[in-house]
Amino acid sequence: MADYTLFCAPDTYAMGAHAVLEETGAEYAIRWIRIFTDTPDPDFLAASPHCRTPALDGPDGTVFETGAVALYVAERHPQAGLVIPPGDARRGRFLQWIHYLASTLQPDVILQYHPEFYFSDPALQDRLKAASMIRLRGVFDTLDSALADGPFLFGDRPTVPDYLLALQTIWDVIFPEGDITAYPNLARQREAVCARPAVQRVLAQHREEYARRNAQSSGK
Repeated sequence: MADYTLFCAPDTYAMGAHAVLEETGAEYAIRWIRIFTDTPDPDFLAASPHCRTPALDGPDGTVFETGAVALYVAERHPQAGLVIPPGDARRGRFLQWIHYLASTLQPDVILQYHPEFYFSDPALQDRLKAASMIRLRGVFDTLDSALADGPFLFGDRPTVPDYLLALQTIWDVIFPEGDITAYPNLARQREAVCARPAVQRVLAQHREEYARRNAQSSGK
């Protein structure tokens, strides 16, 4: 029996938590769900009150929010080496980057995809996306500087925030220039994370589910 069930939608923020879960080697099941629907999966709704992925059902009950899920799983499996532990001088920065990615990067990434959450007028949506892209430029400058000694945020081993970051920067559309090349340290970090076998397996699962849904919607 699986230790965890991860409620997951393909090609979403859930990929970061999914990759951390895969890296731990824990037994888990994926429950593919649909978001932005008027009839959400009731189990998913019980686990994630705003119907946002990911959510996790585990031995201690349910947890939602990407950073919380990833950190919770990583701390339950310390042998995977994905956490800077309490007492380590780097612990504050470790927590800092987890929260920075959630509270500073992620909101502006969402705006690039869903300005309609805030405005119905297309002209206002375009203005909001443009303002958000200016903010993203500063965020990416900050992250690129933080990775100067990389490839990862804490040297030569990835930790939780590396997965959360790389599996957002995988979307080139969120960059002001339309791709990651203006940020060489971010590009190096993304390449290093995405080359890991566990991450390759996760990406393959998301591509497969995404393709399945596309085929289903087109009637193939």
